[in-house]
Amino acid sequence: MHNYLRAIGFNQLKTNTDVDNFIFNEVVCEKNKTAEFAAEGGSMIREYRLKVGEGIGVCAITESFRSGRQNMSYFPYLNNPDVSTKEICIVERYTEKESFAGLTDEYKIGLSLIFFINNPCAYRQLPEAGKVTEFRGTCLSAFCNAGTVLLPIQTFEMEDEVLKKKQEEESLIEKAKNGDEEAIETLTVADMDAYSQVSKRIQNEDLYSIVESSFIPCGVECDLYSVLGEITEVRTAVNTYTDDKIFKLKIISNEIEFRLAIREEDLLGVPEKGRRFKGRIWLQGKVDFTNPVRHAAGESM
Repeated sequence: MHNYLRAIGFNQLKTNTDVDNFIFNEVVCEKNKTAEFAAEGGSMIREYRLKVGEGIGVCAITESFRSGRQNMSYFPYLNNPDVSTKEICIVERYTEKESFAGLTDEYKIGLSLIFFINNPCAYRQLPEAGKVTEFRGTCLSAFCNAGTVLLPIQTFEMEDEVLKKKQEEESLIEKAKNGDEEAIETLTVADMDAYSQVSKRIQNEDLYSIVESSFIPCGVECDLYSVLGEITEVRTAVNTYTDDKIFKLKIISNEIEFRLAIREEDLLGVPEKGRRFKGRIWLQGKVDFTNPVRHAAGESM
């Protein structure tokens, strides 16, 4: 059972049987079919998308084999029309299931961002699927089952000074990744200074009055993150099946902008533009498969 169906209002689906009945009775039907094509090996793949509110819904993907065996996967989706990152996205298939993960090296947050790809059929229909694995342009979205709204913190640096520092840091991270020892040393010293400053301030201040935003891997699954970020837009949707009110928040954390869905009852506090969101999220992304990255002959991927 997918844990994050709750985030779009399906908290009443308590067991695998409840979820299976809903998927087979409401989602997997001809009127919801959005894709159908033959895959390598002769299996038939079908995609179904059930819209349950403005911009939110449930996707189910089935693969039928000649032997009569059938595989199915399903997940909630949240539409995000905005491109979150233009960094190269590498597509990798999950080992144990017919799903794909995306990976981008984000200098803004200093780590490799891994997420669940929510438009896998668009990839599998490519003539070069499995051969071309790098693309540019990803729209990120996320789901949360328990979040908190925090007040913003007061900053004393000018916006242009902050931007200059971030650009310098991104440049250093890129150089360090390419083996520049001076850049590595500079970043190490900066991290030690930051740690020293936080250690002193934490004795008299609350952690979230010091840390403005964060984007940190959380748990054993690679697409789960603990995030703290600024709310830049608040919209709502109503699940037409359960009448649950869903907050659709646009959040920017460490310069990564994404949209997030969470039930009103699962969010502590009132979300408003300028306030901050804190919570554990499941990250997914829609990759622009029309924009592949081509490498010159002899160049490594």
